[in-house]
Amino acid sequence: MIEKGKISVRQFTILVLFYTIGTTILVIPSILTSNAKQDVWIGGLVGLCFGALVIPLYFGLAKKYPSKNFAQILEITLGKWVGKSCSILYFFTFVLLLCVFVLRDIGDFMVTVMMVETPIQAIHISFLIVVIFSVRLGLEAFARAAELFLPWVILLYIVLVFTIAPQIDLRFAQPVLEQGVKPVLLAGFSFLTFPFLELVIFLMIIPYVNIPNKTGRGLFIGITFGGVSLIIISMLSILVVGVEETSESIYSSYDLAKQINIGGIFQRVEAMMAFIWFTTVFMKLTILTYVASLGLAQTFGIDDYKILTLPLGLLMYVLSINIFPNVAFLIEFTETMQIYVLLYGFVLPLFLWFISLIRKDTSAL
Repeated sequence: MIEKGKISVRQFTILVLFYTIGTTILVIPSILTSNAKQDVWIGGLVGLCFGALVIPLYFGLAKKYPSKNFAQILEITLGKWVGKSCSILYFFTFVLLLCVFVLRDIGDFMVTVMMVETPIQAIHISFLIVVIFSVRLGLEAFARAAELFLPWVILLYIVLVFTIAPQIDLRFAQPVLEQGVKPVLLAGFSFLTFPFLELVIFLMIIPYVNIPNKTGRGLFIGITFGGVSLIIISMLSILVVGVEETSESIYSSYDLAKQINIGGIFQRVEAMMAFIWFTTVFMKLTILTYVASLGLAQTFGIDDYKILTLPLGLLMYVLSINIFPNVAFLIEFTETMQIYVLLYGFVLPLFLWFISLIRKDTSAL
């Protein structure tokens, strides 16, 4: 195995939690609200329930091929050359594209609401330096870092929820199901693809958990807590800011944090939301970059995945500037990205699972 390190089930769960929240915490209220309106909580629960249903698929596939990461599973299931070809497509057209997508999200947020006069190129380079350094330290190192970040993220999240709660207006959540069931299902599908089906990338990490048989539980806990946290933020957005304002804002949860005002003293603390987002998005991009490096190294037979981190970082930088010229294009591309996520996050694992049943593979055991 190229990766020699091991992480605990607790660390694995925290990584899943951070990845689930990731970039989604800033944009999910507007995405859900644009479809479900005031029924955002129903759409969120629908997406969360379907997201939890993919856990047996991922865990079942990992269990059929113990000690094998996703790149190896592709080769074992589809044969060496077809498997390598699919692996190259998977890591270049899905994992790397997700890296670019997340990196561009970082830059657009910073230059839109925080550092408006800073070139986006500078933001991307600064963030990539930290991410590449983290990936080169290895899986164990950034998993331990996630453990250190977790208490602070939880504390700031609780402070955010309780300080904004006095401004809740329950009238914004009425009437229930005014538009019918279809908009709720569309919102649920959006929530399913971002972020739950993206968690297929953890098939590259499961072999390096010290107790692989408990990773299914880790996935479930991470998905559940992450999903509920996102639903709560989405609900707060519509109950405080309103449906129209939430659906029209790109970073509605950041705007939500601006509404905090306790006695005219405790206000303008949207930096809390920014810190939560910086932490979770840093972990998400680190995980994605690690998976891309490890997967491509496995596919091409490279002994050390760390030598790929710098070339991949440069490629991510170039693509983030050229593929997505502005934030409007990035938003439009989200619908196309949902197709990629559905294909690679559900159709491909399901296909591999069926193939493994038909072939009754024992070569991986």
